[in-house]
Amino acid sequence: MKTALAALVITGLSASFALAETCEEKFVQLMTDRTAKEPTKIHVTQKIKGGTKTVNWNYQDGKGNWLTEMIEPANAQWSMGLDNVLYSSTDKGKTWAKVRDMEANNEAHQKSLAERAKTVENAVCGEEELDGVMHEVVEADYQMQGSFTADIHDKFWVDPQSGYVPRLETTMKSSAFESFIVQRLEPAPGLTFPDPE
Repeated sequence: MKTALAALVITGLSASFALAETCEEKFVQLMTDRTAKEPTKIHVTQKIKGGTKTVNWNYQDGKGNWLTEMIEPANAQWSMGLDNVLYSSTDKGKTWAKVRDMEANNEAHQKSLAERAKTVENAVCGEEELDGVMHEVVEADYQMQGSFTADIHDKFWVDPQSGYVPRLETTMKSSAFESFIVQRLEPAPGLTFPDPE
């Protein structure tokens, strides 16, 4: 769950975002376009109610490859998805072991997001300052359905000039747990991944 949630990314939406008319349409566009278009690094903090806090860096190359570098807890395994193969590392990325082959499931993922978009409600748009710059804020509630169900609230900060989303906050509540996730996103030009061999 932790690494899967860390992989949520929204970048470079300025052209199409400007065409959205209502607050709910803006939100749906943001929540359904969660794939990095260019190299990106994300600082992810997740707090589970009654549980532990995890902190990691998640790197994405814009081509479907990713790497999660665990910061807290410091002894947690790192993971990497490279060319549809999942790897793990127990020594902070010095060596990698193949876990399994992965199926490319982009189509299923997009279908899942489209289904969630049908449940969006309570959309609110406004403005908030982030790092000294005024950003558009877009937030709403929706449901995750299927084998795992949850009520989710996402809040996006959008740079009005570029359409870039530098911050995303997610609250997730299910019958089993409640979590709060903060993602800080930034471009990562020149990003490379280690050779797992």
